[in-house]
Amino acid sequence: MYCIICGNEKTGMKLLSQTVCKDCIDEMRNISVFDERYDFYKNFIRILLGYYISEKHQLNPVN
Repeated sequence: MYCIICGNEKTGMKLLSQTVCKDCIDEMRNISVFDERYDFYKNFIRILLGYYISEKHQLNPVN
C-alpha cells in the first residue's frame, strides 16, 4: 500500500482507514507546533476526521 502523505510504498499502519508509512507517523509524532509542516499535518488529520463525521440520523421513524 502507498502512503497517503508521501506516496512511497513502505510498511506502515492504517490511520482512519488510510495507509500512512512509519516515517510520516514518526514525523507527525515529533513535529513542533512552530514547524512549517505542522499546519499541513493538522489539516490532514482534520480532513481525515471529516470523512467520518456525518449528520445525526433521526431515530423517529414517523418523521
